[in-house]
Formats: sequence, structure tokens, C-alpha cells
Amino acid sequence: MGNAGFHRSPIDIFESTEDNRMDSSHFLAWIDRTASLLRKEFGIYTKIVLVIDNGPWHNRLTNDTMPPKRSWRKEHIIQWLNTNNIDVPVKAVKAELLDIAMKNLPEKRYETGEAAKKYNVDIFR
Repeated sequence: MGNAGFHRSPIDIFESTEDNRMDSSHFLAWIDRTASLLRKEFGIYTKIVLVIDNGPWHNRLTNDTMPPKRSWRKEHIIQWLNTNNIDVPVKAVKAELLDIAMKNLPEKRYETGEAAKKYNVDIFR
């Protein structure tokens, strides 16, 4: 919201599904369009902040910061640990590997934040 109120040009009205749910892909595309539009309109020196709530579509993690899931097979967890340069004990069982992973999670990065960052736009939750 600026001095004159809400910035209307990025408003997105869309036809939703029967259960009236937004999805991450649509929201991410909107963030990208909106951040680009605002940056073009206000120039490189203006501080721009988008304020969003904690809807599930706002909080999708980037692939490289997504933690392993309990449903993953042991081999997949080992691959995740190796990708993140975490030592894998030779005889560890799946539960131990998950525990090691959860204690060594990378810092969370959100897709919405990464999309906005391309245009030097901040996201506040």
C-alpha cells in the first residue's frame, strides 16, 4: 500500500476450482509478474515490499532447501545427505538418517522470496 492506497495494477482475479483454492504455481507466477511490474514502475532506488500471509501456496520451499520426508526410501535420504555434504554413517538405519538430516537442515528459502529477489523486492510474512 502506498501513499494513495493499494497499488491496483497487480491485482489478479482468476477463476478458481470448485474447492476455491489457490495453488503455488499460480501464486509464484503472480509474484514474478508483480515484482517485475512494480520494479519497472518505481525504478531501481525505491524500496518495495510485498506483505503476504502464511498460506500454503506462499511457503513452498526451493528444491535445494526442502527437507527429506519420512516416506522417502533410505537410499533417497542418503542421496539427500550426500547432496548436502553431510557424512553418512555406514550402518545407520533410516530413522537415524532422518534424525541426522533434520539436525542439519539448510536454511529455508522460499520460491516466492527467490522470485521477488530477482527484482530486488522484499517479501515480509
